Parts: sequence; C-alpha cells; structure tokens
Amino acid sequence: MNEVLLYGTAIGLYLLLMWKAGKTFPVLYLFIFLYFIQYIFSTYLVYNQYKILSYQMPITQSYYFGYIIPAFVALFSGTFLFAKDINLRDLMKKINPQEASRLGYLLLFISLFFDLLPYVGIDIFSSITSFTTYLKYLAAFCFLFTRSTINYLFIAIIYAQLGIIVLRSAVFVSFFIWAMFLFFFVSLRYTISYLVRSLVLLAFIPVVIAIQGVKTEYRQKAWKDESKGGLGLWTDLRQKQQNKEDEPFVESRGVTRTVGRLSQGWHLGMTLKHVPKKEPYADGSEMGIDIVSSVIPRAFFEDKKVVNSQDKFFKYTGHKLRGSTSMSIGIPGDFYINFGWWGSIIGLFIFGALIAKMLNLFVKQFVLPDPINIIWVPFIFSYLIRANNDFYIFLNCLVKGYVIFLAVNFIRYHMLGARKPHPAMIKPVVL
Repeated sequence: MNEVLLYGTAIGLYLLLMWKAGKTFPVLYLFIFLYFIQYIFSTYLVYNQYKILSYQMPITQSYYFGYIIPAFVALFSGTFLFAKDINLRDLMKKINPQEASRLGYLLLFISLFFDLLPYVGIDIFSSITSFTTYLKYLAAFCFLFTRSTINYLFIAIIYAQLGIIVLRSAVFVSFFIWAMFLFFFVSLRYTISYLVRSLVLLAFIPVVIAIQGVKTEYRQKAWKDESKGGLGLWTDLRQKQQNKEDEPFVESRGVTRTVGRLSQGWHLGMTLKHVPKKEPYADGSEMGIDIVSSVIPRAFFEDKKVVNSQDKFFKYTGHKLRGSTSMSIGIPGDFYINFGWWGSIIGLFIFGALIAKMLNLFVKQFVLPDPINIIWVPFIFSYLIRANNDFYIFLNCLVKGYVIFLAVNFIRYHMLGARKPHPAMIKPVVL
C-alpha cells in the first residue's frame, strides 16, 4: 500500500468531515472517517511501523488488505453515491427556543426517571434504560438552542456528570463520542470557522494518547476501588509515566497503545482466518436472525440474540473469550461470514446506500418540518460510528432509537401541547 495514498486519504476524509460539520450533522462522514482509521490506517501502522503490536494480526498483510480495501471501497461508494446532505445551518435558526427548552426538560426527566428505577428495586426495564440514559445528552443539545443561561448551566452539569462517570468506570469512549456530538451541534448553532473546527478536533489527539498511555494502570486501580478513580489518580499515573518515558513521541507507550487500541484488524483478521477454512459461511442465516431479533421484542421471541455474544465470537473466530469479556466481529466481519468475499462486497455497498437513504429520509420527514428533531440523529445512528460493533448491535439500536423517538414525539404533540409540524415549506438545499 502506498503510504502517501494512506495518509492523504486519512487527511482528506478528516477535512471533508470538518467541512460537512459546518453545514449539516455529519454522522455519515464521521462513520466513514472512523472506519477508515480503525480498519485500514491504524492496522497498516500495526503491520509496518509498530512491529511490537504485530501479535495482534493473525493473517498476512496482503490477505487482510486484499479483503478490507475492496470491501470499504464498496461500503464508502454506496454511502457517498446515495448521500444527499441538506444544508441545515439556516434551518437551525428556525428552532423555537421555548419548544427546544420544553423538549430538553422532557428528555432530561425521562432519562433520569429510568436511571433511578434500578435504585428502587425496579430492574425490568434494563433493556430500555440502556438507551434512555443517553437522552440526557439530547437534552443538552436542545438547551443549546434555547438562549438561556440556566439551560447552558444544565449542559455543563450533564457533561460534568458524564465526566465523573467516565473517570470512575475507566471507560472513556462515551465521553469522546458525546463530546464530539456536542461539538458538531455547537458548529451548527454558532458560526465557527472551518480552520477552528479542524483544530478543535485535532486537539483531541494528544488527550486520547495521554489517556491510552495510562489507561491499563488506571483501570486496575479504578476497578478495584471506584472511589479512587478521578483526575488526581490519572494525573499521578501520567506524571509517573512521563518520568519513565525516554523514547521519541511516535514510539512512546501512549502512541503505541493508541494505535493498538484503534485497530479493529485483530477481530476481522481472526474471522478471515477462521471462515470458511474451519467454519462455513452462514449463507445469510446469521443476518436474518439479526434482523428478526432487532424488530421483535424479547417478550415475543424467547431465543432473541444477545449483543456481543461470546458464542458467536468463538464460532466465527475460533478464539475463546474469558470471563465477562465481550467482543464482536464488526460489520465487515458480519457481511463476510454471511455472504463470503464477493457477496460481502455487494452487501456492504447496499448497506452504505441504505444508511445514506435512511438518514436522508429522516431529515426530510422529521427535521425539515420540525428542526429540533435534528438532535435525534446522533441518538438513532450513534452505534453506526462505533467500529467495534457488529450489524446486530447497529440495527437493534437503530430500531429501538427510532421507537423511542416516536414515543417522545407522541408525548410532545399529544400530551404536552407542542405545535404539530406541517409539511416543510422550505426547499432543501442539497450540498
């Protein structure tokens, strides 16, 4: 692989993401950028520049890239060809601050209500709570459009709580995802130059590297005693690491661990090695069960699949996970085990086209008539950007997210007296 092409593509996709961020909510371009970074860019570095991580890759470089490159050409082509981005910046000015505030408080109430149920001994809604807990971040997005100092304070409190949870649990990905989503809404709400947008997200890189450098040691201490987790512990561990560090920055433990953590090549490589040599292709049966399990509630489907199943991972990789560890083979792996090499190329193109069409349909159907509904895009499509999740997780979260969206809007329009939107009279401006 040509390194100039590799780095040039990464930079180009990043700049495209930042350009789109000033005009629309760029979830599709974030998806494309992150998948490229995690399946191609970082994995290339593992193969060629960080040989200390080579144990992660169970197959040869030519074998791995011989599949993932044409697979992603198909996936990205389907997405780009069918994406019709609508310029939402002017539309955001039409959001009614009072409506945004009322929706924000409704979302915050629902989120906190379901969060508190387990503490009073009610745990029957656990599958719903795993989704409703994120509604508080949608409330924060609503508060951005209210022009209220008190509501801005609520945004700070919501994200401060997220920071505390992340530090105590030592699982940092949620903070980065929801902070990035907030930044995209800030970019739509206010006039932020293209250069500033690009530099702000680039500033996340040293933070990610610093966290990865001590994450293992931090987790050992935080998981042993949650009360020890916090900025103080992280600062102490970071300082000790810096005192020991004598390698160049690009070879430092933080950078090396970041590259290793970003790469999703191990999961896919194990799958490519195991299927069909030791496990035959599923011929679509796994994906068929994924679709059925996503649309039918567990109460009506006793054999409904479990997300991140250890049994599925073992079946298609041959690797036995220990304890409570859960992993998936990812969306590219899912298409491969279901349809084989050529079938997955075609399937990924169709998948890219479908998600682009679904997003465009949602914007036209719900956002143009009622602009505040833009806050639902990262909620419904949030699992699309998580490259470590498989097709079932994405589809299951898409369906549940959409159902929750419909339920909340029903409450808004029929119980709280919100003004029902009329068909959009605005002619959308396609970027």
